[in-house]
Amino acid sequence: MSHEHPAALPDAPATTPVFTSDRIGLTVTVILLSAAAVAWATTFYLMPLTMSSGMSMMGVGALVSSLSPTSVGLFELVWVIGMAAMMFPAMIPVVIFYNRIATKIEANPALARAVGTPLFLLGYLATYAALGLSVYVAVYLAVTYFAVIPALSPVAAVAPALVLVAAGLYQLSPLKSTCLSHCVSPLGFFAAHSHRGLLGSLRMGLSHGKYCVGCCWAYMLVMAAVAVMSLPFMLVLAAVIALEKVIIRGAVWFTRAVAAGLIILGVVSFFVPGVLGLLSAGL
Repeated sequence: MSHEHPAALPDAPATTPVFTSDRIGLTVTVILLSAAAVAWATTFYLMPLTMSSGMSMMGVGALVSSLSPTSVGLFELVWVIGMAAMMFPAMIPVVIFYNRIATKIEANPALARAVGTPLFLLGYLATYAALGLSVYVAVYLAVTYFAVIPALSPVAAVAPALVLVAAGLYQLSPLKSTCLSHCVSPLGFFAAHSHRGLLGSLRMGLSHGKYCVGCCWAYMLVMAAVAVMSLPFMLVLAAVIALEKVIIRGAVWFTRAVAAGLIILGVVSFFVPGVLGLLSAGL
């Protein structure tokens, strides 16, 4: 967190409606939903070119083939586009608040909305690009060691189950709760992280992205290691994230329900490995 004092925000309601009748809110909603739709369509056409089918940690190795700039760059491209597809709908309340309230402290609010908003989203996506790079390296190392050390084969077989259980347990952690609280309260976030200027917009996007990654990294690990970045599972996770952040707004019962679902699925898949394949076929 920055040690400088954040710029004071004008008075604002504690919550920001997702779909609002004002022009700024409607414009932000349409733009982000349209951008998400384009990202989903792009992911739909890119995924078959870069991924092989399968429901195991090894399946994602089709894209994580080496540490060459080309392989890493291709993965990052697919990953960031996928993150835009999944996360932009859940970002609507935050971006509406930025455009309606945070830009009022700027000397030129119109410029802040027109240029600062893309910079805010760029900073946000940069944090997910960093997460994607970490996932790439982790999966690459796992695939490499599983291939050269036969004794690790049993671990590879149960890796998806372990990831599911770990993701479920993380749902119950204080860190998850803290990060989620920043994601569901635009007023609270901007009150603590408001900065002036276009560079400030980028910094705010980076700050919000860090909280969002802290909230959702386990979901993304499930997507990469268990669902092999399949579109149906991405849609399911995107729906869960949107419900958690926008509709349910961090309710404890929902977080615990998701945790229970992930843990139960992990335990079942540990004893019945084929269940993930059946779910994939059903989706």
